[in-house]
Amino acid sequence: MENLYSKYKIIADYHTHTTYSHGKGSIEDNVKKAINKGLKTIAITDHGSKHFIFGVSEKNLLKQKEEINTILQKYPDFHLLFGVESNITGIDGGYDITTGFENNFDIILCGFHKPVWADKFTDYFDIFYNSYSKLIYNPTKEQIAKNTKAYVNLIKSKPIDIISHINYHLKVNIKEVAKAASDYGVAIEVSSRHSDCTEEDYEALFSSNVMLTLNSDAHKPEDIGNIDKALAIVDKYSVDPKRIINSEFCEFKFKSR
Repeated sequence: MENLYSKYKIIADYHTHTTYSHGKGSIEDNVKKAINKGLKTIAITDHGSKHFIFGVSEKNLLKQKEEINTILQKYPDFHLLFGVESNITGIDGGYDITTGFENNFDIILCGFHKPVWADKFTDYFDIFYNSYSKLIYNPTKEQIAKNTKAYVNLIKSKPIDIISHINYHLKVNIKEVAKAASDYGVAIEVSSRHSDCTEEDYEALFSSNVMLTLNSDAHKPEDIGNIDKALAIVDKYSVDPKRIINSEFCEFKFKSR
């Protein structure tokens, strides 16, 4: 596995959590561990406000931003990004960042999580029911089409940088989502925490032109930068390191910045 880290030259982890949501370490704990592992950049991406178990209010996100600014003075040579893992809240492309507040962030991730307040009551049937029903039976084509529509609408209408853990609890048409993400300059995460794609899904993802990121989704400081599973996946499909935005070989412009 060490050879893969050398091959892909991963210098950043764009998906980490802290005690502000359901992580086990502080922001500085994450920074120290990242430096110890030789990373140059991490993003702090706790959950958006409509996650009704682990969501962080916008008031506390601003408090977190202040803490990050203080830590940056202590570690001036390290790149510490203030971010959020926002939540999909509706089939029309809604997410849980109020208009204008997105200007506070250096990086914005967005993904689907089940314990989230939806935009409309009908969204619970159009999207969230689809997620829970997969526990009983495989999603229908109609359900997958609705899920895909939510992602595509999100990509087209919101200033997000990364789609987190694609297919996690919500099956989509990977080819369509990847096409939209590629067209709008959004990267798709290959997660080392949630591997919810089939071989067919990965083939569709990697045969597209979309940019990718390999992240840990760390909930403990010791997991920062641990992307063994994601590395093994992209290496299996011979993905060009230049497509991976947290590789030294790639330059990527974040929309939210």
